[in-house]
Amino acid sequence: MSAWSEGMADASNVFDELHPPQKRTQSAVWTYFGFKKEDGAIVNIDAPICRTCGKAIPSKASSTSNLIHHLKKHHPSRYTEMQNKKHPELLVKPEPSDDPVTPDQTVIDTAPAEPEASSKWVVVPIPTDSRQVTLTDSIVTYIVNGLLPLSTVENKDFIAILRLAEPFFTMPSRRDLTQNLIPHRTTAVKNHLINQMQSASDICLTVDLWSNRSMRSFFAMTGHFISDFELQNVMLSCRRFKGRHSADNICGVYEDILSTYGIKNKVSFIVTDNASNILKAFTLFQPMAAVDDDEEVEQDAVSDLHVVNIDEEMMYFPPERSPCFIHTLQLVVRDALDQVGSVKNLLDKIQRLVSFCHKSPVATEILGDYKLCHSNVARWNSQLKMLKSVLNIPSGVLAQLECPVQLSPTEFKIMQELCMVLEPFEEVTDRCQAEKAVTSSLVIPCVRALRHAVKNMKMTGSNNLVSILQNSVEKHLSKFEDMQCFQVASTLDPRFKLDWCIGEEVTTMKDLLMGKVECLSPKLSAEYNDCSEQPKKRPKLFSYMESQTSPSAVARTSQDVIVYLSQPCLAEDVDPLAYWKGNQTSFPELARLACRYLAIPASSAPVERIFSLAGNIFRPGQCHVNDKTFEDLLIVKCNNIEQ
Repeated sequence: MSAWSEGMADASNVFDELHPPQKRTQSAVWTYFGFKKEDGAIVNIDAPICRTCGKAIPSKASSTSNLIHHLKKHHPSRYTEMQNKKHPELLVKPEPSDDPVTPDQTVIDTAPAEPEASSKWVVVPIPTDSRQVTLTDSIVTYIVNGLLPLSTVENKDFIAILRLAEPFFTMPSRRDLTQNLIPHRTTAVKNHLINQMQSASDICLTVDLWSNRSMRSFFAMTGHFISDFELQNVMLSCRRFKGRHSADNICGVYEDILSTYGIKNKVSFIVTDNASNILKAFTLFQPMAAVDDDEEVEQDAVSDLHVVNIDEEMMYFPPERSPCFIHTLQLVVRDALDQVGSVKNLLDKIQRLVSFCHKSPVATEILGDYKLCHSNVARWNSQLKMLKSVLNIPSGVLAQLECPVQLSPTEFKIMQELCMVLEPFEEVTDRCQAEKAVTSSLVIPCVRALRHAVKNMKMTGSNNLVSILQNSVEKHLSKFEDMQCFQVASTLDPRFKLDWCIGEEVTTMKDLLMGKVECLSPKLSAEYNDCSEQPKKRPKLFSYMESQTSPSAVARTSQDVIVYLSQPCLAEDVDPLAYWKGNQTSFPELARLACRYLAIPASSAPVERIFSLAGNIFRPGQCHVNDKTFEDLLIVKCNNIEQ
């Protein structure tokens, strides 16, 4: 045996006798170092011995910096192995194949803990490890999409999970979350929206005001446009609204949001509710569509409203405004239900029955899987859902409830008829507040469908309800039939075209659509007209003849309209935007008009969905969010832009 071999054999015997520190330690580096003992006591506690090469490394107290540096410099494979350890419950040194010494290893009993601070990924001044950045972005997405409390990053259990999954990850603080991470994400989302809306020629808006449980008011706005023949719905703002809810203040916040995104001259249409202050703010000028007497009086009353100086930057007229179709439909049904005493009393009686079942543990046990729905006065369709939930329960089960409110067979029959009467209104409500579908073209066909449905309705002992519904439909919904935006939208929907028209409306709508197409490209029309005004040279004998074959833009656009309207309508389940994408070369002007009018939302449901999310942020126990962070959270959440 050579001298070198004998030396290694002696070293191996020494390494077998190395012992871990007497005190339990949290560092995985002690897998690769130990101490000599004599008479059961450590010989030199300040000089642990490397188990690989046998060298004593100076290391005072519990410091491990020199030990880690030694592994990194002289034993890179051991260093890499230590860095890759994810679960340090049992740190066992595997047998290496690339080191000159391979002694047996002892098991170090250490408690699971965080790795050394020197092994943490660097986050100051900026993260240098891509995994740190990726995990941090994922945490921001997790908190924002789930509308979780910002204190989640301070939760000990959450931190423990991340530490177990990735020991080298540094959890961001709540301050960093609110001052840097979420604002940076919001800025990226806003820049994306600005770039996205620059390509849109026309943008429609929905706006509304809302107050949370603490009676703090917020102004919300959503944008709707068609890009590459796909409907885009974006959330632009939900900011704190301070002061009186006057038309002046509303206009000020509205213009500030438009300036932020640079879309002042792109807004073509606004959908709002029927609140008087909103009406004043967005009816500075008489709209093109016909309105009833009440609206005319409302418009005359706002002549003193402040108007931005045109010489400065507001070189546009306020866009056309429409009341929310669903809010107006709510008035129709609510008026009818409130005016018929027998129906109102029956609904109150059913509400008492539902309230009793919700408060009684015995009744809840008897109902089992049957669920009763509460009604909400602000939403008439919730009353219909309440009726249906009661009718779905077998009469035998209802008899076991021992409720002080009992329903007679006649009342059950009236409930069934009432559901049949209200079903068309429910279908219209669901269709016209769809989130990712064209809805503007449905308004006029739905108004006429309701008029037709109510005309043929009958109820046992409650025909008065049907009569009131007929009058209410005419009073509240007929004005939508006179609005050009919805007329053009229905005509440009290949599922309807002119099928919704009656009598002379067919000719009127054809002329209206031709006029819209002509106005869309006046330069092109002028070029064709200039060409047609230049007569062809003819012999003197035939100089009396006038040219009748010169091409004209009017003739061409008129022909496009005629060809489009002469084609059969498409099926109900066809996407109208897919049709226009496939026919944009055949009917270019009509396709551009379709993008303008089919982007209009029929209701203000998009902006109200924002308020539903906002209510989740301000739920009890999570109300301590400042106004800026609140708006940032909603912008990132609602727009859902991939990073």
